[in-house]
Amino acid sequence: MVMLMSDRLNFDAQAPHVPSGLVAEALDASRDVKEPDRAKAAFERLAPALQQYQPDRVFSVSCAMLVEKQRNTDGMLEFWSDLRGLFPDDQTALRMMMRWYRRERRVSSGIAKLHLLFPESHSDVDEAESACLGFAELRAFDEIDRIMDAVLPAYPDARAIRMRYIKILNQQTRYLEAKAVADSVADVDKMGPSSRDLIDTAQRRAAKMALLYSNDAADTFARIIAELPVPERAVGNALGAITFYTGQLGTGGAERQMTRIASAFQAQFQRGQTVGGLALTAPTDVVVKHTTPETGADFYVPVLRRARVMTTSLANVAPVPLDQLKHVTPEVINLLELLPGDVFETTCKLIPHFQERRTQIAYIWQDGGVLFATLAALIAGVPRILTSFRGLPPNLRPNLFRPELPVLYKALAALPHVTFSANSQIAATAYEDWLGLPAGTVIVLPNAMLPVLPDGEPEDATTWDRIVRASADCTQTVLGVFRFDDNKRPLFWIDVAAAHLKRQPDTRFVIVGTGYQFAACRSRIAELGLTDRIFLTGVQENVGFFMHKADLVMHLAQMEGLPNVLIEAQLAGVPVLATPAGGTGEVISDGATGHILPDADAPVAAEVAARLTAMLSDSETLELMGDLAATTAPPRFLLDHILDRTAALFSQTEEASS
Repeated sequence: MVMLMSDRLNFDAQAPHVPSGLVAEALDASRDVKEPDRAKAAFERLAPALQQYQPDRVFSVSCAMLVEKQRNTDGMLEFWSDLRGLFPDDQTALRMMMRWYRRERRVSSGIAKLHLLFPESHSDVDEAESACLGFAELRAFDEIDRIMDAVLPAYPDARAIRMRYIKILNQQTRYLEAKAVADSVADVDKMGPSSRDLIDTAQRRAAKMALLYSNDAADTFARIIAELPVPERAVGNALGAITFYTGQLGTGGAERQMTRIASAFQAQFQRGQTVGGLALTAPTDVVVKHTTPETGADFYVPVLRRARVMTTSLANVAPVPLDQLKHVTPEVINLLELLPGDVFETTCKLIPHFQERRTQIAYIWQDGGVLFATLAALIAGVPRILTSFRGLPPNLRPNLFRPELPVLYKALAALPHVTFSANSQIAATAYEDWLGLPAGTVIVLPNAMLPVLPDGEPEDATTWDRIVRASADCTQTVLGVFRFDDNKRPLFWIDVAAAHLKRQPDTRFVIVGTGYQFAACRSRIAELGLTDRIFLTGVQENVGFFMHKADLVMHLAQMEGLPNVLIEAQLAGVPVLATPAGGTGEVISDGATGHILPDADAPVAAEVAARLTAMLSDSETLELMGDLAATTAPPRFLLDHILDRTAALFSQTEEASS
C-alpha cells in the first residue's frame, strides 16, 4: 500500500516554498523517466522536499507521477483520490483518479464520483469541461453526450468545450456529429493552426462519410477489405517469415503464450529443424503496439531477447504519412483516414513492416491485436493470417468492446486466407454465436505449456520453510495461483478457506500472486486470526515448485478463458477444485481429475468449503485424481504438440482442424 501524499506533505503555513529549480527537476523527471527503478530513485531523491516545504501543486503531482511509474497497484486509487482532494483543480490528478477507477473495473463508481464532484456539469461550462475530462478517461461517452446536449446550446460562444467535444467525437469516429459541432464554432479564422486543423479534419472526414452513404465509420473496415485482392495461397512443405502481433508484453497469460510460441518457432528455425514436418525458411519476429516500462508492458521483452526473436515496438516507430505508403491503391488510401485514430496510426506503421519483412504468416493475438493489425496484413498482401482469441468475446466483456469489431470480424470470416482460432471450445463457440458463424469456424488451439517441474531457487525453499514453520501442525496444503482482482475473488477464496478450517484445522492455504486486493486480503486474514494457516507469497517465478508442494489447487474465478493455472496443476499431477468458469471443463475431467463446482457467478462459501473438506478427507481418491491428471494432460497441452498443430494451421492443412 502506497503512502498517501497527505501523509507526506507539510501543511505548516510558515514552511518555505519549494524552490523553482526543484519543481522543474520533478516535472522533468515525471515526464522523462520510464523505468520503475529510475522512477523510484527519482522519487526517493525528491520525497524529503515534500515534508520540508509548503505543498506545491506542480511539485506534488510530479512526485505522484513518479509513484505511478513504479508500477504500484495496491492503494493507487486511494492515492490519486487523496491527491485530487488536496489539489481539486489539477487535471492530472483527476485523470489519474478516473484511470484507476477504470483499471479496477469500477467505472460505475467513477461515474458516480464525477457526478458528486461536478453536480452542475449540465449547466456550468467550467464544471462541464472538468467532468468531461474525467468521463473521457472512464470512456463514459454517453455521459459526455448528455453534458454537451445541455451545455452547448446554453453557451453558444464557448469555443474550448466545443473543441474538446470535436476531438472526442473524432476519436470515436463520429465524424458527421463532429462536423455538426465544428460548424457551430465561431471565428475559426482567428484560431491557431492546430485548432483549425481539427476543424478541417472533422469536415473532410464527414464529407468522405457522405460519399460512402454511411453514418457508421465502422463500415470502413468492410469497405477496405472489399477493395483488396485475395493473395495466392503458398504451397509446399515450408513456412516463410512468421510475424506475431499483440498489443503489449505484460504479465498476462496471452502474452506469456505468445512469447512461448514465438520463441519456440525461432528456436526450431535456428536449429534448422522442422515443425510438424514443415521447414522454417526465415526467422520469427514479434511486433507490439508498445512496451511501456512504467506499466509493465515490457515484462516478456527480455525473454524474447534471450530467444533471439526480433521485437519491434510501434511506439518507437515514427508515424507514417499516407503519402509515404507504397503499393497501396488510391481507393484504400482514401478510406484509411476514416479509421479510428489509434487504428489508423498503427495500420500505417505496420503496412511497411509487413512489406519489408515479406511476412508470409501473420499470427495476430487478442481482439485488440486483430483490430490493430489485420487490415495492415491484408493491405500488405500477407498470404496467411491466423488470429488467436483469448477468453470470451467482447460482447460478453463490455470493457473490451469496440463497435468496429463485429464489422471487421464478419468481413474477415469471409476471406479464405484468414482463420480464427481460440484457446478453448467455450470461447470458440461464444465467438461463433456472437458473429453468427457456423460451428467449427473458430478452430480450438489450446494453450501450450511447458512441463511443470518441482525445481526452485533457494529463495523459494526459504519461503516454503517459513510457511511450514508457521503451520507445523498442518498435514495438507491447498494452493491458489491468481491475480488479486474482482474476477479471481481472493477475498471469497479466503472465506472458503476459513470455513474449511473450522472443520479441518490441520490444512494450510497458500496463495501465489498479487494485485490491487492484496492488502485487503492480508487484512482479512489478520482479522480472521488465520495468519498461521493462510499465507500470501506474492509473485513467484517458479510456480511449479509450489504446485508440487500442494495436495489440491483451488480456483474460484468468475470468468476465464482457458485457465493456465489449472493446466499447470494437471500437468503437475495436482487435483483441482474450481468454478465452471470459461474453459475449466476442458481442462478438468469432473470427478476424475478434480471437481467442478456448479456455479461460477454466485458460489456459496459454505458449499464450496464442504466440497473442499470432502476432497481433502479422501486422500486415496486425491492421489488417483492426480495420477490420472499427470497422464492425460501432457498430450493435450505440452508445447511440442501445440507447435505441430499451429504449423498445420499456418499451412492450412486438414489435420489442423482435427
